[in-house]
Parts: sequence; C-alpha cells; structure tokens
Amino acid sequence: MPDPLSPKLTAAAGFNHYTQQYSGPVYALSCLLLEQGVRAEQAATATFVALHPLWLKGRLSGDAAAAAAYRECIRQCAMLAHDRSRCASAPLSWDDHVASALWYGIQLPLSDISQILECSIPELKARLRGIREQMAAAHSALPAVHRPSAG
Repeated sequence: MPDPLSPKLTAAAGFNHYTQQYSGPVYALSCLLLEQGVRAEQAATATFVALHPLWLKGRLSGDAAAAAAYRECIRQCAMLAHDRSRCASAPLSWDDHVASALWYGIQLPLSDISQILECSIPELKARLRGIREQMAAAHSALPAVHRPSAG
C-alpha cells in the first residue's frame, strides 16, 4: 500500500486541486481562441498534461500558477490553430485575439493579463484601446441591417 503522505502523492493531490480550480477558465479561454469544442477540449487537456511535470518539480505556486495555466493554454491553442491569421475575429491578429479573449471573454483583471502576456499595464491598455478601435471600424464597415418596426 502506498504511503498516503508521500511527497509525490501529496503533490498529485495538490495538482488535482489546481486542475479543478483552473480547468473551467482554461477551457473557456481555449473555446474563445479556437472556437471549436473538440480542439478546445484538446487544448485544455494538453495544458494540464504539460503543466503536471512542472507542478511535481515545485515550479508552479502562488500567483505564477494561474499565469502559467493561461500561458500554457495560449501556447496549446496556438499549436492547434491551423491558420492563426484566419481566426473568426478576422480583423484581429492572433496576439490581439488572445488579449481580447482574456479581457472581454474571461474578464481577467488588467494586472493578471499583464502578467500572462508579460507586458506592462500601460502597454496592455494601449493594445486593448487599439482592439476596440479595430472592432469598431470592422463593425461600422458592416452593411446596415433593416429591421421591421414593432407596431
């Protein structure tokens, strides 16, 4: 019978908690980035498979653990995205699509996104402003839709 207090089992139990804590947001992010259920599920699973060895070595703890989960998810999604230049949000580059998903999609605080993307908060704010402008320009370029009036 294995020792229930062994360091490896204790680390594995901690990783289960870590996985439960971040699996929802990681899956949501992968859905936003890949926009397909099967590939999003693959990316989320691959994220935690890749993080498990780091957890066992004690390299994931505190605030860095959350950033590592999102960073690895973004990496996994980038590998699974067949053509990152043709994602559903066409006016945006892959990097802007990622920033938009983190801010507008899963609604992380700027400080967290800054840590995940490894950029300063002023730089991130400027990027998000640019994203809003690109999306507004894309929206204004769409043909007007005439709706019947209620009455």
